[in-house]
Parts: sequence; structure tokens; C-alpha cells
Amino acid sequence: MTRSSPLVSQRRVLATIREAREALSLTQREVAEALDWSVSKIIRIENGSVGLSITDLKALLLHYGITDRDRVETYVKLAKAGRQPAWWDEYRRLLSPDFVKYIGLESAAISVRQYQLHLVPGLLQTIAYTRSLILGNSEDRELADRQVRIRRSRQARLDDPELEHNFILDESVLHRQVTDLHDWREQLQRIMQVSRQPNVTVQILPYSAGWIEGMQSSFTILTVTEQVNDLHLSIERPDGDQYFDDVLGAEKAVEFGKIFARLEAAALPPSETPHVIEESLQNRH
Repeated sequence: MTRSSPLVSQRRVLATIREAREALSLTQREVAEALDWSVSKIIRIENGSVGLSITDLKALLLHYGITDRDRVETYVKLAKAGRQPAWWDEYRRLLSPDFVKYIGLESAAISVRQYQLHLVPGLLQTIAYTRSLILGNSEDRELADRQVRIRRSRQARLDDPELEHNFILDESVLHRQVTDLHDWREQLQRIMQVSRQPNVTVQILPYSAGWIEGMQSSFTILTVTEQVNDLHLSIERPDGDQYFDDVLGAEKAVEFGKIFARLEAAALPPSETPHVIEESLQNRH
């Protein structure tokens, strides 16, 4: 499985040109005036709201003094890779732009840290669990089928042993049954099975841990690349998930990383997870 993702390739190029401008202490207005562009064009390029043509990329690199042929060619290849189709493209008209972006980043992030207060994380859900979850709120079977396909595709990243996954599940997740008993047991067994993978850590936050500051909402932190603080944060809310993906968003993600560390310290050791799940299974006959 490859870590490449069109969104991540694009992200690396944009980070490069933004960092090159800042290293020269140039403002966006100064660059725009020098290239006879509008300031809004520079802003849209740097925040990724518009596509970056190869011609514009080369113009920016030249303006920033990046002329080494191999280095320029590397950025050109990344820019071209950023335009390549991805498996989630077929769902663009059916999903929110923020969630489409999240899927793209998740698919190639080098690590995922997720705290889940209520439900089994999507990356760990069985088909029956996902289907029951969707049909519990809607009778739209086509929607349920689509969500199953999307989550199955997302789960493919679990097969890459080099990608890190750290899940903290509130103990209530193990007791909130959203399927029939047979399928619920299958779901618990799935969590136990995945928790034994060397690239996956699953911890249970027990009721006995009491109140931990920051545990009010489920959230996910993606470490997208090796670049410092290249983070993406999503927070689950009843009225729709919130996504944070700019400079201030990275700062917020760092704050939530500290919350995750507190929850991690309060949770049971990963070695205890199979025993806790096994006990939950034994209590359901």
C-alpha cells in the first residue's frame, strides 16, 4: 500500500512555496506585484482553494530562487501527482468538501490519533455495524451501502504496517450496542483482532478513570507528513464535524494532542484491551 495521496502531494508543494516566501520575508502582496498577479491569486494558491498550474509553480520557484533542476522537477512531479484521481473522487458530489479533504489526508497520513466517546471509530467498524448505524437514522439503504463502501476503502490503510494508529475508546463504546447481538459480538471481536496488529494501538478509557479535562467530544488528529506540525484536526459535533487545517488549526491540533496524551495516560494499557473486550463478550450471550 502506498502512502501517496493527491491531497498530500498538493499539500507538500503548497507548504514549500509558502515556506520559501516566508524565508525571504516577502509578503503575498510583494510577490503578487512582482509577478503581476492579484494578491487574491497568491492567497488562493497558498491555501489550496485553486489549482496550481505547472507554469505558475515554476514562476514562483524562480522568483524564490529555487532553480536547481532536480529540486524543481521534484516539485513539478508532486504538483502533477496532486491532480491525479483518487478512489474518493466518485463521492465528491455526495460528501461535504471538508470530509472529502479529510478522507484524502487520512488515506496517507503517517499517523492517526483518535479519541471516541460514543461509537466505534470508522476505521474499526464492521460492515454490519456501519449499516446498522446508518439505517438507525435513515431508511435509505443506498446511503447505507455507500457509507459501507467508503469505510471499507478507508480501512485499507490499516494494512500498511508502517502507518501508526492510536485509538482511545471510552468504555461506554463497548456497551453501546447498535446491532443485533450476533453482529455486536462480531464488532467487538473485530476491535480485539485489529488491536493486535503491530501498527495499531487500542486503549480503553474505563469509567473508573473519572473525569478527564477535554473528554467532552470525540476527535481525530492526523499527522499528515513529517513536516513540523503538519496536522489536521477534526472534532465531532451534533450539528456537524468541525475541521481545522490552517496555521491556527495546527496550533489547535497541538492543544488537542496534549488532551490526547492525558486521555492516553488515564486509559488502560494496550495489553489490557483484549481482556476488557473478552469480558464484555462474556457478558453478552
